Amino acid sequence: MPRASALRLVAIGGVLAFAALALANGFDRASAQRPALAVYVPAPFKAQAWRVESARALEAGDKDDATAAARAAVLADPVDPRSTALLGAAQLAAGERVKADRSFRIAARFGWRDPLTQLYFMNAALNAGEPRLAALRLDAVLRQAPNFPVRDMLLAQFLGSADARAALAERLALRPAWTFAFLNHASQLPLPEQQARAGIVAGMNPPWGCDVVAPLVTRLVLSGAAGDAHQLWRAQCPAAAELVADPHFAALPTGRAAIAFEWNLAASGDVSAMRSAVGGEPGLTVSASGPVPQPVAWQMLVLKPGRYRIGWTALAGDGSAAPGIGAALTCGPADRNLIAAGPAPTGGKGRFAAEVSVDASCPARYLVFWQTPGPGEARIDDVTLAPL
Repeated sequence: MPRASALRLVAIGGVLAFAALALANGFDRASAQRPALAVYVPAPFKAQAWRVESARALEAGDKDDATAAARAAVLADPVDPRSTALLGAAQLAAGERVKADRSFRIAARFGWRDPLTQLYFMNAALNAGEPRLAALRLDAVLRQAPNFPVRDMLLAQFLGSADARAALAERLALRPAWTFAFLNHASQLPLPEQQARAGIVAGMNPPWGCDVVAPLVTRLVLSGAAGDAHQLWRAQCPAAAELVADPHFAALPTGRAAIAFEWNLAASGDVSAMRSAVGGEPGLTVSASGPVPQPVAWQMLVLKPGRYRIGWTALAGDGSAAPGIGAALTCGPADRNLIAAGPAPTGGKGRFAAEVSVDASCPARYLVFWQTPGPGEARIDDVTLAPL
């Protein structure tokens, strides 16, 4: 048997044991804790108690007891596929692969709703090089239970090869009930698994939209994978931009928590920042108080090394240029290394511009606008960035 298949077989044995225990219901647990109850219940309910005992033995690594309890469950209720599937799981854990395969095939004859049976044949399909069939089996399990206890362990088995990822993408394209969990429950996953999930979703066509992918984008940013996050965002969010997004602040507010590649407004008692419209043109009106300059708005950019021209318009309330507004393009949002900008040769009153160099010292840059505290408000608008 190839090494990858052998390792997957060992893994699926552990998964089945864990899943079997997690699927036990409250009555099963009560019966298993008080075996004397078993004599008072009909055979089908007695089988439930035996199944729980087998599952617990599997989880504890007691293969003999697991097999014996599963056999008792089969004898108590021979037509229930859960008992036969649990026997197969116990046999698989004991290394009796031929017997396990026979038990699972018998369970399959009673129907495909049993999750252990589906997972066994999912693994068999993966080992046979049939990822599309394997993905179909997994989809059947997760459609019944999107929060299946070992969901992420199962999904991880599809992330290691291009063919398996493509098969999983086919199922996800149908937007099954477990799509939400696939996108939103990634905080505890290793970074390579987050990146693999992002790669699958990035290829969805038509795009799923900004709100749908925002949670996974944010998780990738927090995990230090800004490049992957930006790629996913640009692929699936129609409002995404290659460089500066929303140069006129017209999209504020978004109606959800902003992600890093959108404008994020400062959350400080010393700063007021809100979208405004002057003459029908959106912009950001800001004011700051306190003894030191304050950041008022920022967004993350993923830039190639090189030279860029940056520009923005900053106007005071009376329509004059507002020199108290400055911009920084740095590796961290709190770094106030302001760009030495001067009046732009074109663009009208209050237009500022500068040339900046970007190197490869950090994977992403923060474009941050700062305001020096003072009387009155200022309005920021028409933010541009272009490679030279």
